[in-house]
Amino acid sequence: MGSVTTSHDMGLHEEQLAGRTQQMYFSASEEENYTYPWAYEVDYDKSAEFDAADMGISEINLKIRELMKSGHGTITVQNPRAKHSLGVGILNRLNLKFEGSLGYFGCGLIDGPNVHITGRVGWSCAENMMAGTVVIEKNAGSLFGAAIRGGDLVCKGQAGARVGIDQKGGTIIVGDSVGAFTGFMMQRGRMIILGDDRSR
Repeated sequence: MGSVTTSHDMGLHEEQLAGRTQQMYFSASEEENYTYPWAYEVDYDKSAEFDAADMGISEINLKIRELMKSGHGTITVQNPRAKHSLGVGILNRLNLKFEGSLGYFGCGLIDGPNVHITGRVGWSCAENMMAGTVVIEKNAGSLFGAAIRGGDLVCKGQAGARVGIDQKGGTIIVGDSVGAFTGFMMQRGRMIILGDDRSR
């Protein structure tokens, strides 16, 4: 009883506590603040495509950045051949299409691009995604959408284990079934599974 009185005497119960919110308000007049100051000015009507069959991972990612720098807003990468770490770290508005499958860590650390993948993706697709969209036409490996913070992530087929692990925001949609530990440590955001939940 004495400790309760002491805490009141010290004024510890006068502080108004409030939870944190992620609610944000945007103004159309501040549109220039929605992109990074170093982001490239791109024109969605200016398109380019290239064949990545005989290119290395770094070559492909650098080519995408070179095309963005020259103002291309719609880029198609043909024959990615399931190479790892493609389309990562893009902090720019962009329409990016991969005609084929990606390996591990595809499209991770992105903020802004709209990505379309016509094949499958390996582990950790769109990990730490901040904004934009990623749509996969076929299946996804484990850790699909790990730790995403925003944006829309769609897999039209099945996804492996640990979908949305440590999710902090955004939306994950899987058109078929998902594996074990889906949503493990999920904190915020939305997850929609249209098939069976194999995690039970």
